Amino acid sequence: MENANDVSFSRPKSSLPRGIPVPGDDDHVMYVRCDALSNYITGQGYATDEEKFKSTRPADIHIIGKDILRFHAAFWPAMLLSAKIALPKKLIVHGHVTLNGLKMSKSTGNTIDPMEILNDFDRDAFVFQLLYDISVSSDGDFSVERLGNLYESMLIG
Repeated sequence: MENANDVSFSRPKSSLPRGIPVPGDDDHVMYVRCDALSNYITGQGYATDEEKFKSTRPADIHIIGKDILRFHAAFWPAMLLSAKIALPKKLIVHGHVTLNGLKMSKSTGNTIDPMEILNDFDRDAFVFQLLYDISVSSDGDFSVERLGNLYESMLIG
């Protein structure tokens, strides 16, 4: 492509100290953009088990969260094409599951433990609430209070 720009997979160690060292450049590391994406194929046998790898290609569906769309819809296909590997047949991009209206984050402690939910509600009720309230294509909110309300009004009422 004549208008395509190069994409750097490296970052200065001064701004990102962890990562894979860049050969011949002690001041830079590679992190996430290429090493995380390559896990999709190395985990399927790329370069180690050709038969296993060929049996998984092309992937039928590649499912990702909306916050990583750029990497998975532009960079990942470019990496695959450069390696002459078939692209996934379909890309599905989903929204986030929020908790009480806020994006879940381990760093802020805004998470749920599904096993704790299952102590109070059975699996089917938990799955029902997720499917009932959360669309694949947009963000959806989870709350234990909402689960309780749905359980009482729709599942045992």
